[in-house]
Amino acid sequence: MDKFITNTVVIGAGVVGLAIAKEICLNNKEVLVLEKEGKVGQITSSRNSGVIHAGMYYQSNSLKAKFCVEGNQLLYAYAKKFNIPFINTKKIIVANDESQMDDVLEIKNQAELNGVEKLEILDEKQVNEVEPLIKSFGGLLVPSTGVIDQHSLMQSYLGEFENNGGMISYNSNVKKISIVNHKFEIEVMDNENIITIINCDHLINASGIFASDVANTIEGLDKKYIPNTYLAKGNYFSLNKKLPISHLIYPVPEKISLGIHLTLEIDQSIKFGPDAEWVDDPYDYSVNENLKSKFIKSINKYLPDITEDMLSPAYAGLRPITSKEDRVKRDFTISTVENHQIENLINLYGIESPGLTSSLAIAKYVAERV
Repeated sequence: MDKFITNTVVIGAGVVGLAIAKEICLNNKEVLVLEKEGKVGQITSSRNSGVIHAGMYYQSNSLKAKFCVEGNQLLYAYAKKFNIPFINTKKIIVANDESQMDDVLEIKNQAELNGVEKLEILDEKQVNEVEPLIKSFGGLLVPSTGVIDQHSLMQSYLGEFENNGGMISYNSNVKKISIVNHKFEIEVMDNENIITIINCDHLINASGIFASDVANTIEGLDKKYIPNTYLAKGNYFSLNKKLPISHLIYPVPEKISLGIHLTLEIDQSIKFGPDAEWVDDPYDYSVNENLKSKFIKSINKYLPDITEDMLSPAYAGLRPITSKEDRVKRDFTISTVENHQIENLINLYGIESPGLTSSLAIAKYVAERV
């Protein structure tokens, strides 16, 4: 049985885990990342909209609001510095009727409380001037929203991490974590069932949809500090024709999610999604063709001329949700010694949207505690 000693272990090589790992490395700490898949970002991080969010919808003083608004600026700056493909598309949240304009005003007020700037209420004519194909009663223009190539972003995080001495181990399944003499002893199994023991001073659990599972392997961690993680599956369909649309188009949000929105890819192609459904299987990424009618019903509220034959299944992704309450009440959970009384352990739960946008801000927050 091999043994390995390091200062810090980060479990999970998604966009947030990689951001944390590279940030700690930049502070001259020795870091090992353990990833259960064969590549980085194979779960939630590569199966989302790739949107740079502004920080619109989240409750005041929540971690989502704090990290998204801060992360938005950090991410744009990082993308420019490291030549990550991105587009500052802007976003329009569209209302279907007068009552939804009241919702739009509420969203604007909340966003401004969160620190989002330069928001602009548009009437029907103004929406039509910038997006002639979009049907609306009016809407809200969000200038700081954009899209980013999340795959290139993760490769950049990984490159910066490795260039600063970081190490990553793929196909590494965490089986058990013990605390021995105030250090963590991690039992890891590879795909050939070979066990390696890793000892470290600091442990960060950034394993996304598996964060609660990993936390439950930590001996001595009281179960009352481990939330349940529920899986919300989101499906995406691509539009198989080009349209002259330059903004992201979002409906007024739904109870579980932000609704089926129109997102642009870096190449200006269009996709729609995600919807939201509760599932149990963490590996079910199939897209059900029968969802087309449901998608069209939502899409046609703001883009009337789209028909089912114009949509093709794109992909599906899973979001880790720690509460089935209304979307606005959900928040990130970053559990530290102040919460669970175990020194040098940080567990991250429920890092769903806007996790991509927030990644650098979360990394900064966590690295300051290592």
